[in-house]
Amino acid sequence: MVKKPAAAKPPAERGAEHVYRMLRQAILRMELRPGSDLDEVEISARYEVSRTPVREALIRLTAEGLVQAVRGRGSRVAAMNLFDLRDFFESLDLLQRAQTTLAAVRRTEAQMQAIEAAALGFEQAAPRRDVDALNEMNFRFHLAISEAAHSMHLHHAYERALIEGMRVGHVSFIEHDGAAARLQNHLDLTIADHREMVRLIRDQDTTGAELVAARHVALFRDRIVATVLTPDATRRLHPPA
Repeated sequence: MVKKPAAAKPPAERGAEHVYRMLRQAILRMELRPGSDLDEVEISARYEVSRTPVREALIRLTAEGLVQAVRGRGSRVAAMNLFDLRDFFESLDLLQRAQTTLAAVRRTEAQMQAIEAAALGFEQAAPRRDVDALNEMNFRFHLAISEAAHSMHLHHAYERALIEGMRVGHVSFIEHDGAAARLQNHLDLTIADHREMVRLIRDQDTTGAELVAARHVALFRDRIVATVLTPDATRRLHPPA
């Protein structure tokens, strides 16, 4: 009897990529809770890989700010304190307005097409209520705008904020307590903002682009306030008049 050849093991790069994607998804979905420990041995067993690709994946996630290295204890999912969200949204507002405005001045046609493609991807995911796709395409849309801004230092800061915001963003695209109409309204407003940003960036309207970018952050913030925050956390999110 001829023995079947053993299945080839994936190269370390492919193994690391798979572990990275699976852990990243679990963190963004909050399946791995903020502050929870990440055991390399357990992760290796779960994904049937050696510890080397696990370490590579954790290094990438640490660079993105989704994982924290803890001296003497390995790694854990980065903490996320709801009471820090006011600082987060203030930073996101400044970065998003800056990058969207610069993109309206500096974008190339190829970058314009990448922005439009990401906006379309979000719209295609909306009817399916595909939370993972909505979160990912929203990230790609804003990242494409940031790349079109051609500002390296701002881009790195904005990308980090966008990645941090993906955990909160995942919550914003979920239907809460059967409130389907509210979610649909949020998706409709998000799509409308995306379309307007695309138009304003293409028209090189810097004033309009900045205004819509700021409005878009407020839309995101208000969705979080309406769905997951306590009254005390809500007060902390809104700056005093």
